[in-house]
Amino acid sequence: MRSWIRLFGFTLVVAAFPAALVYAEYTEAPVADGGSISGKVAFKGAQPPPATFAFSKFPQEKFCSQADSDGKGNRVRQDVKVKGGGLADAIVYIEKIEKGKAFKFGGTDVVADICRFLVQGGPSKSVGVVMKKSELRVTNNDADPSDPKAAAGVLHNPHGYEIKGATSVTLFNKPLPNKGQTVKEMIKPISFKKEDSFMKVECDQHNYMNVWFLPITNPYYVIVNDDGSFSIDDVPPGKYEIKAWHPILGFQKKEIEVAAKGKATVGFEFAAK
Repeated sequence: MRSWIRLFGFTLVVAAFPAALVYAEYTEAPVADGGSISGKVAFKGAQPPPATFAFSKFPQEKFCSQADSDGKGNRVRQDVKVKGGGLADAIVYIEKIEKGKAFKFGGTDVVADICRFLVQGGPSKSVGVVMKKSELRVTNNDADPSDPKAAAGVLHNPHGYEIKGATSVTLFNKPLPNKGQTVKEMIKPISFKKEDSFMKVECDQHNYMNVWFLPITNPYYVIVNDDGSFSIDDVPPGKYEIKAWHPILGFQKKEIEVAAKGKATVGFEFAAK
């Protein structure tokens, strides 16, 4: 019996060891002979039509129709944006890298602006990144002086979901009634444990208000340019799994090797689902 217990205990240690490697925290370290990764995220085919939402079905119809309107009473939201064959609003990233260049992350900021959630501080207003144990801040810039009920602020309700495939789990749900008000949410360590999960934030008052976030653990990521082009620098030499993510079209991954002071290239191609 004692020998069985010793063997079982050894098995547990061995089984736990790879998991510790996979989830090791990122460490800043000098990058000797770092290389770069560049390329393009492409879209096959014509740009899909936008999603439309009738303003009349949601609060503050007149106020909200001041932005992204088709002139026929509908909010227009282009979730898949294509320019010159390139796909915008995608993020390319190295998921598992334990050490490398400096990594300073001050949290994530979103603004509610004319009934739109807009990500601040990046090349895209629709997608951004979050990090465990960091803060997500949502500020309300909306007020409607013509409506006594909304003169102090148009009520928004940021509702955060963790998305994995067809499954969604609520992470937070907070009212944001006043102009100038900011709600803050700390991203919990237990979130995003499943591979290829991400966050969607939607307003419960105006369901057409959406932004999407990829959870990251290191600085080796980039939100692509409007034409899908991207570049990641100061990458330590080695072999990596690199991924591309688009909130509507999903994930793709490829293997890549970065030589010392080398310039590696990689491309991704998405298509409408």
